[in-house]
Amino acid sequence: MLFTKRLRPGIRRGEITCSVRIWQRPRVSVGNCYPLEGGQIRIDSIEQIELADVTAELARRSGFSGLVDLLKVAKHGSGDNVYLVRFHYVDGLRPSVTMPRARSKAAVGSTKTVNADRQRMRIVKIVSSLPEGQAKIVGRHLSLEIRAKRFGWFLADHHGDGRVALNCKASAEMHDILRQLAPKHFHVPKYLGNKGWIGLWLDLPKLDWGTVELALVEAYRRTAPKKLADNVGADKSARSDP
Repeated sequence: MLFTKRLRPGIRRGEITCSVRIWQRPRVSVGNCYPLEGGQIRIDSIEQIELADVTAELARRSGFSGLVDLLKVAKHGSGDNVYLVRFHYVDGLRPSVTMPRARSKAAVGSTKTVNADRQRMRIVKIVSSLPEGQAKIVGRHLSLEIRAKRFGWFLADHHGDGRVALNCKASAEMHDILRQLAPKHFHVPKYLGNKGWIGLWLDLPKLDWGTVELALVEAYRRTAPKKLADNVGADKSARSDP
């Protein structure tokens, strides 16, 4: 569960213990813990409410100056269900993140090509929605570019690893956000990780394509000319720091 930087000190002090989120479905579970600088958030309850229930007072208790301020960062993905999440901060506990092991070719089997084709189409759709964004075919892979500058790779069976993955540019903050949003899908790519790139496995179940889009939009904005970058994803980039 992610929080904008300005809220984190209040959460660590125990002053902020609730958050309003607009999701397609709950993304946290009661009793589970989620990392926050120096400790973790433990979820106490999740309640589905109506948008009309989100008052200015609730917004202030969630750490925002008012209702409009909250709604700017409350929405995540295409969902329209409103949830009130109550939690408390636990100091000094940092759960480990387990990275998935790569599957062998034999384990992937005949479904590998089908999965790659389906995921490839989704990546092309997202990249094509970005101004002048291009997904250029390179063998079985796609080079994701803006004006001949690469911001990502779609990889299918790269070096025979039997995996389908997205590698793209990312800030240090986005690195942490994606690691928390999709710990089972997140990885640091072998050849580009030292350059600040991140990886997301696209062939694992329960993949949140909103997270994939979030990664691609930021990678695009970090690479595109300023005029193009300023015109895309202002609302989407806000989701990267809810």
